[in-house]
Amino acid sequence: VINDPEAAAKQYNIPRFSSEAMDVINDPEVDAVWICSPSSFHAEQIKAAAANGKHVFCEKPLATDLGETVEAINACNEAGVKLMTGLQRRFDFNFQRVQEAIAQKEVGQAIQIKLCSRDPAPPPSSYVKGGGGIFADMAVHDLDMSRFLAGTDPIDILAVGSLHFDKSIASYEGSEKYDTASCLVRY
Repeated sequence: VINDPEAAAKQYNIPRFSSEAMDVINDPEVDAVWICSPSSFHAEQIKAAAANGKHVFCEKPLATDLGETVEAINACNEAGVKLMTGLQRRFDFNFQRVQEAIAQKEVGQAIQIKLCSRDPAPPPSSYVKGGGGIFADMAVHDLDMSRFLAGTDPIDILAVGSLHFDKSIASYEGSEKYDTASCLVRY
């Protein structure tokens, strides 16, 4: 965490810096942007970057609902800019090796892929609010990895959420009120 951006810019000899996303997005000298703001701003910033001809690397999720996600993707396609989502597990050597073993039939036919993820503690409720909930923020990694390992798109997904640990999010809307998720995916 950088608490003093001016000091950091001086330390690393960075001549210009800003705490405003639009300063970077609108800068004609910038070719690409990395969007790592709170999730509720992602779609808006992706669309602005695309409108300014910037390639985009965006932390997941691209947006907090499906409609915004589609709009953000379409904006990049229409602008002819590249869009990549930060789903880093695909680049992890161990996951790549498992995918290779499945693809090369070193382990026989895969009939089940079981993934489990846990954080050491629930995120702060202020992080959860407006972020899309456990499916968009955490389960997305396992869903992406199952798709990567299966080598195809899912046919059906059954997703169930529940609240077991962080009662401070119980009044939130939609999947933001869950701290536990289970998904079954059929390929």
